[in-house]
Amino acid sequence: MDRYWVNHRTDTNPNNDHEVHKERCSKMPSDKTYLGEHPDCHSAVRKARTYYSNVDGCSNCCPLCHNG
Repeated sequence: MDRYWVNHRTDTNPNNDHEVHKERCSKMPSDKTYLGEHPDCHSAVRKARTYYSNVDGCSNCCPLCHNG
């Protein structure tokens, strides 16, 4: 299982989403909330949606959960 975080700011991407990042992502922001360990990015995105409604996966580390 991998460890995931969701960023707080939405002005860092064109769709103004809170992005989910996997541990060691090169685009990991400093302002983030730890989501815990998850078997995949889909599970991490579901957890992030308990905090925010506008959530997307990072295009760099979670491409399967990135909606563009």
